[in-house]
Amino acid sequence: MSHGHDWITPCRGYALRVTSASWQQIDRECDRSGAIETGGILVGHYTTDEVTAVVTEALPPPKDSARGRSWFHRGVAGLRGLLAKRWENQRRTYYVGEWHYHPASIVEPSGDDLAQMYGINTDPRYRCSEPIMLIVGRARDGDEPPVRAFVFPHGRPFLEFLRHPKP
Repeated sequence: MSHGHDWITPCRGYALRVTSASWQQIDRECDRSGAIETGGILVGHYTTDEVTAVVTEALPPPKDSARGRSWFHRGVAGLRGLLAKRWENQRRTYYVGEWHYHPASIVEPSGDDLAQMYGINTDPRYRCSEPIMLIVGRARDGDEPPVRAFVFPHGRPFLEFLRHPKP
C-alpha cells in the first residue's frame, strides 16, 4: 500500500499523516484476513499545533476480537498494558483511533462503525474526543485498495479526510 501521503479535512481543521510502517502493518493484516473483516487500533500522537494526528502504528486485532464476512468487533485483550507502555516511552504515543478492513471494494462506514466511533469520542476511558477511523477495502486486479479516512469530533458530525499531496 502506498498511501503514505497526508490527508486533510475540507475545512482544514483536521489533518492526518499515516506512516509507511503503519500502512505496511494494515496491508499485512488485510492480506492475512482475506475475505473476513478485521481491524485494530491506531496509535500515534498529535503535532504541537494539535491539528495533525500522526499514526505511527496500526495494531493487529486483539486476540479476543470476533469477525465474519461482513462484521468485525474489536476486542480489548492486552490493549491496556500495551497503551500504558506506549505512553511511558521516550516518544510518547497513545490511542488515536481505529482501522477497519472491508473485504470488498466498498469502504462506506456502517451504522455499527459510526456508533462505535461516536461511543469512543464520548467515553472518558479512551481519552480521545476526536478519534480517527480508517476503512480499507479489498484491492482489485493489482490496483491500490480503496481507503477512506474520517474524524469524529466530539459533539459534531464526522468529517471525511481528503488525500492531500505534499507540496
